[in-house]
Amino acid sequence: MRPLFLALLGLLTGCDSPSPAFMGIEGRQVVVEKSVFSVRVKGDGVEAIRTNVEYAPTIGRLFPRFRIAMEQASGCRVIENSMRGDQALMHAKLDCQTARARVHEPASDQPL
Repeated sequence: MRPLFLALLGLLTGCDSPSPAFMGIEGRQVVVEKSVFSVRVKGDGVEAIRTNVEYAPTIGRLFPRFRIAMEQASGCRVIENSMRGDQALMHAKLDCQTARARVHEPASDQPL
């Protein structure tokens, strides 16, 4: 029984399946500190999935990492109070329209 559990856990670890709204969009891998994310951008929306294993991740530690990953992948600013999700999956709205909204050059395309 234990080997079966470990095999199933291994399959779920690092899962990178996008939500229905982001299906068909290739993810970009972004590393922020110890966290690895797959980030997908569609219009003014962004989805980030944490794909690595971390011991006891708290939303307080991960929230800023999600934001940085989203901004690096998109090159746009995450709109204040638009982030929704948990330790594994986060959605947000982007501001790419104003010149000051551009925060970083988009991350180099690193398809997953």
